[in-house]
Amino acid sequence: MAAVFARQTEHRGTLESATRDAIKHLVDEDVIARIAARGANLWKDDPAHAAIIRNRLGWLDSPAWLRSHIDELRQFSSEVRAEGFTHVLLLGMGGSSLAPEVLQRCLKAGPGAPTLDVLDATDPAAVRSAEAAAKLERTFFLVASKSGSTLETRSQYSYFRALVERAGLPAPGARFAAITDAGSALERLAREDGFRRVFLNPSDIGGRYSALSYFGMVPAALLELDLDALATRAERARQEAHSPVPEQNGALRLGALLGTAARGGRDKLTILTTPDLRPLGYWIEQLVAESTGKEGTGIVPVEGEPLGPPHHYGADRVFVSIRLEGQPDPDLERLESEITRAGMSWASIVLADRDQIAGEFYRWEMATAIAGHVLGVNPFDEPNVQESKDNTQAILAEFDKTGAMPEGTARTREEGIELYADDGLWPRLTTGLPGHPGLEAVLQRFVALRRPGDYLAILAYLERTAGTEAAFALMRRAVRNGLRIPVLQGYGPRYLHSIGQLHKGGPRTGMFLILTAAAEEELPVPGSTLTFGRIEAAQALGDLASLASRGKPALRLHLTAGVEPGLQAIGAALERALIAPLTGAAP
Repeated sequence: MAAVFARQTEHRGTLESATRDAIKHLVDEDVIARIAARGANLWKDDPAHAAIIRNRLGWLDSPAWLRSHIDELRQFSSEVRAEGFTHVLLLGMGGSSLAPEVLQRCLKAGPGAPTLDVLDATDPAAVRSAEAAAKLERTFFLVASKSGSTLETRSQYSYFRALVERAGLPAPGARFAAITDAGSALERLAREDGFRRVFLNPSDIGGRYSALSYFGMVPAALLELDLDALATRAERARQEAHSPVPEQNGALRLGALLGTAARGGRDKLTILTTPDLRPLGYWIEQLVAESTGKEGTGIVPVEGEPLGPPHHYGADRVFVSIRLEGQPDPDLERLESEITRAGMSWASIVLADRDQIAGEFYRWEMATAIAGHVLGVNPFDEPNVQESKDNTQAILAEFDKTGAMPEGTARTREEGIELYADDGLWPRLTTGLPGHPGLEAVLQRFVALRRPGDYLAILAYLERTAGTEAAFALMRRAVRNGLRIPVLQGYGPRYLHSIGQLHKGGPRTGMFLILTAAAEEELPVPGSTLTFGRIEAAQALGDLASLASRGKPALRLHLTAGVEPGLQAIGAALERALIAPLTGAAP
């Protein structure tokens, strides 16, 4: 039984007193029992919020749900394997795709299991890469969307369904399964198109809280993971998270620490994992950011940032480290020791085994709900996510009308990079500079805009590859070390369904570099006037407009001469800009 435990310890540093008071308040207010009783007024009293909250608490019983569906999931997996499928491609976005990616990359698939890839992009190169990796006659497709109306997922399905039909493969519908809510557009489509199976998820489980439901567990079953072990770990985590005794409830202590830290100005949750557990950080990023980032407040998750010495971290940080028992990471352990001596606040989570990730799903869901209570926000809505979708649709409608994307005119060009900025930002970056300032000069002025509590987010509408990851790691380290601010990095459009909520609805901080690239080919969406390149461009432009409308510094860098040379040019210019004496941008 001991193997199902994970160990959580905290060093609260200067937050010790405030966190202790928060825990006492949570106990005095009987918060754990009220969550278990689905007390919506724990977060908001008004009827509109209460209705949303009451319909989003099904995750509380997800470990028991999983236990009751193990036989069904195994039977489906056996059926797919018996049909000769050796590859699974999951089409989804946000909460529909992040948990499967964690399971696929962090756990070891069972013997004879098909490989599983996740496509959560509209970048034409990413779609092409997914196509190249899939031998159509041996590939089974999962189409995952709670609402069924997500533009990205609909487009992905149209593309791959057309490929299957053009290849003349028998029974094309039997090569697809859907995971969605009852009554959704995807359910209707799946039944019309003859899908092999339609998994109807409990409608009271929101997307980012759905890891232990069909959205995470159908992929887990196809990977031949040990569902009994996952259920056991989740059940143990639920038991712990529902304990009224703080010493026995790591989720309560974690939620209190994170909420207290954010209220006190330490709102940068720095997630430190060993490399093989990094995908868990992606999932935590979405859960925390989309749940707490609203009403001008929130916890800013900093995921995947390269490690550095304590003096490179500002006073607005709180740290959480996650690693596996018996797999030491000297660099991570050294940083834990150093930040402890420096008086910084951190929590350490050590997993007994990889199956314990199922328990982490539950721990973090409960901790995030508690942090939302501490911050006074509703952790179960996402008021600004729809804004991004609406902006995308408006830009695509304008393209249909005019035949051109409303991207404006490049302010300047250099080294295969075009720079775009709105009329409010550009004068602040160029006052006193030559008529056509270079990339380094503009970036030097841009980073000079930083204010106390700021962070920089590098948002890339590019295919995620080993090359882009390496380039962004270098940029993140250079900026963090030079400016002592957190540097976030995400790929569009996936970030729009996660931390994008916080960028717009959360703290009034943040500086944004949005990277786009000229598509090497237009990849049409079958049955539509759209192409994947146009969708991606509209999503980037729509988010840029949302950020600019809030007065947040947002600069678009458009790569016209290829992704690799473009990222090299930006990285080199950033490094030079950080070395040069910072000359203040215009206020």
